[in-house]
Amino acid sequence: MPRSALPLVLTAALLLGMAGPGPAPVRAGDDVVLYQRRLAKLFRRLDLNGDGRLDREEAQANRFMTRHFARLDRGNKGYLVPEDLR
Repeated sequence: MPRSALPLVLTAALLLGMAGPGPAPVRAGDDVVLYQRRLAKLFRRLDLNGDGRLDREEAQANRFMTRHFARLDRGNKGYLVPEDLR
């Protein structure tokens, strides 16, 4: 390396060191927790009668739930419970 480039390289290294590591990367576990919280909130919002179940009529307020109700309804109960969404 030429001598004239040395101060530039040292300055760049110093500046990079001062910048810090930056924001922490998002971990997959964080995404899962966030997703589960959002689903729980959606479930509570759609459960109009507060019985802890979503029947087909309540699920119709959400396109995804309407489209996937039969697949999500484990055991063909005719309603969804929060565990069906995990």
